[in-house]
Amino acid sequence: MITIRVFFWIVLGAITIPAFSYADDTISCTPKPPYDAPQYVEPIKKPEVSKLHLIDNNDGTITDPDSGLLWTKKDSYADLGKCLTWQESMDYLEKLDTANFSDWRMPTIKELATIYDSTKENNMAWDHNAEYTLGLDEKFADGSAYWFWSSDCGVVEQKRCCAKTLYFVKGLIHLRNLDQCNNGGVRAVKNLK
Repeated sequence: MITIRVFFWIVLGAITIPAFSYADDTISCTPKPPYDAPQYVEPIKKPEVSKLHLIDNNDGTITDPDSGLLWTKKDSYADLGKCLTWQESMDYLEKLDTANFSDWRMPTIKELATIYDSTKENNMAWDHNAEYTLGLDEKFADGSAYWFWSSDCGVVEQKRCCAKTLYFVKGLIHLRNLDQCNNGGVRAVKNLK
């Protein structure tokens, strides 16, 4: 019978598709069960791996071979137990003698950025507040400041007014008044060569 219909349609010169009829379907009055979604499984995050290759020299210093810099293991806050203004930080660096080096200096903001590590969340600040973990390698000393002064200063009306700081909780750069002190300090640095 199917072959006759196909032949009949071709003979008439029209190709038509036989209409589908819902009249032939059975109707169920029973509702379908609700969709049962599979249990949600939290995706597994691969832990980020630090790209820093810091070396603890076991003499109060840490070497960063990637940047060619030598850092003090303790910052001024860990060393003195208090925050320092920008000028107090400069005075601190002038007197600092660590690992038989006395030519320590204040880092630039770019140099500070080389030791900020977004893969780290270490509770090593001076007050050990768990809400404000530092993006700082655990090789550095406990009791750290939350942010560090840089040598990048701004000038207003021919006077130094402010300096860039790096906030190690979020990795943000701020411009702070030179007289500001709260929770900040300086981390001494020197070139390896």
